[in-house]
Amino acid sequence: MIKESGIGKEASTLIQKLFGWIPISPNTITILSVIFAVCGFASYSQNAWLSFGFFALALFSDAVDGAVAKAKNMQTKKGAFLDGVSDRIVEFFIILAMFGMVVPALYLEWETWLLILLFFGTGMTSFVKAYSEHSGILEHARALKMPGILERTERVLLIMVGFVLVVLGFGEYAIVVIAIAGILSLITIIQRIFYSLSN
Repeated sequence: MIKESGIGKEASTLIQKLFGWIPISPNTITILSVIFAVCGFASYSQNAWLSFGFFALALFSDAVDGAVAKAKNMQTKKGAFLDGVSDRIVEFFIILAMFGMVVPALYLEWETWLLILLFFGTGMTSFVKAYSEHSGILEHARALKMPGILERTERVLLIMVGFVLVVLGFGEYAIVVIAIAGILSLITIIQRIFYSLSN
């Protein structure tokens, strides 16, 4: 969502006038921005310009969802939460595609991608909890009770087990541990998003 200050405010007003009529809910447009970003990442290695087009659509959708919400008077705390979370996901895929293009030698090294996935999961699990409270959809007490299959303690333990395995020369087993931690982190993110939106 474009910030309400300076040029951003003027751009937001213009977008609202031009696209406020779109017969799609703001949250649907927000979800579309993530889908476009996923398509952008999926296509970067085959066609960089196609990838750019998908990412441009993702960012455009991010600008339009807020404009449609204002035009239709459909602004909600849950919508703002979903928008903020989707912003981080879209940016992650853009940066990930850039990484793949700038460091093409690592493209086939799937272990590297697993480490990046784990890093993303580590940051987003905490972000979703904090942003649910910041957006006002959860009170502090409820945010503290937010569920997750892989809480920080368990995640850190898995990461340290992986680290020790690498030190001992068992890198192939460390990758399995990293993959498990990454996948469970993603599941935790999804759990927390649904928990936040259902309360």
